[in-house]
Amino acid sequence: MFKRNDPLKKAFETLYTVRLFRDRVSRLYNRLDERRSELKARMLLLESKGESYLAKRYAEETIKLEGLLKNLAIIQLVLDKVDIALQHSIVMREFNTLVLELKPIIEELSKLPIIRNIPEMGLLLADLEESVRELADLQTSPPNITYSVPATSEVKAVLEEAREALKKKLEPSV
Repeated sequence: MFKRNDPLKKAFETLYTVRLFRDRVSRLYNRLDERRSELKARMLLLESKGESYLAKRYAEETIKLEGLLKNLAIIQLVLDKVDIALQHSIVMREFNTLVLELKPIIEELSKLPIIRNIPEMGLLLADLEESVRELADLQTSPPNITYSVPATSEVKAVLEEAREALKKKLEPSV
């Protein structure tokens, strides 16, 4: 079905890597959300018992978890958009612009502190970087003559939204 150095095969492998990454982020998000709910319940219980000092500590921890959850939600959104762009490129068999658009997004993802601080996330991002690099290596041939303007602009629009979400996240919050 696939040739040895087929960009379609590599695109499917990249799609698998993105989905694996998104699944891990989703599981981490769910675990942290459960933990936040537990801490909130403990905080309310302590507050009702009049132990405001401990309740305040739980509230601080809850706020930290909410910040992490926000970061993870942004990463999920970016990975969803990359997934959609990959699916679209696979259907259209147009990978040149996809590779050019994915490289900056992956660079922006690697700058996020949550990616650097969680080893598993760093490994998954490294796998994704490698998949995109291999896909780019297969794109050394001239671009396909059957160029579809609407399809390319759709891919660019989806990836641009992902890039904008990352840029907003990387800006220091006031």
